[in-house]
Amino acid sequence: MRTWTDNIIGSIDLYAQHNPDSSLLPTTNDVFDQITHFTFIPVFMEMIGPYLEDSDSEVGPPPTLLQRITINVETQTEVSTDDDHPGGEWMKFNLGNPAHYPFVYTDDDTRPRAAKYIRYLSLKDGVVHQGTSGKNKPIYAAPLHACAFPTPNYRRPGIKDTDLYIFHPSSTSRIIVDDALYHLGDPGVIADVHMLRVQYDEVMRIKRQCLELDNKE
Repeated sequence: MRTWTDNIIGSIDLYAQHNPDSSLLPTTNDVFDQITHFTFIPVFMEMIGPYLEDSDSEVGPPPTLLQRITINVETQTEVSTDDDHPGGEWMKFNLGNPAHYPFVYTDDDTRPRAAKYIRYLSLKDGVVHQGTSGKNKPIYAAPLHACAFPTPNYRRPGIKDTDLYIFHPSSTSRIIVDDALYHLGDPGVIADVHMLRVQYDEVMRIKRQCLELDNKE
């Protein structure tokens, strides 16, 4: 797929972001022909079929990054038969499961305790980590963030940990990045990337509003 699309990936990304109801999309016959040619390649269409909104594929469109990490966590979670299980999306915390973040809270005796059950909930631009000791017990919550890497790369050769553009919503490598994040299996990293992307979109919305207000003024 990369071999076929590498020279026109910019145009493909532009097409993907374009709303045909808003305006005409400037293009060239050469680029248009190259992209439409893909529809005659069965292997290629099988690969991108699930990503098409009007796809007849039974599997439907691919899940979002947050949905994928939720699916990943659930598949790594044993079904609990405890009578104390809160039900729903709650998971019995398993220290050996890298997708389970421990949740520590302070009880009424001001002693720290580890939650027996946890879950992740999407809320606005972030992800909330919740914990409880069982059914009908108090529920505690805190923002979910990735565990800090002990030796981040700020000055050494290679990709720096301050280079965040690869996570930008408009990045041409977004599908590759999402696949890598998904297989990383770390819900804290997913939460941070999700929050970053939502904030990127919000900044762009604010900039568009500023331009519109400047034009009106």
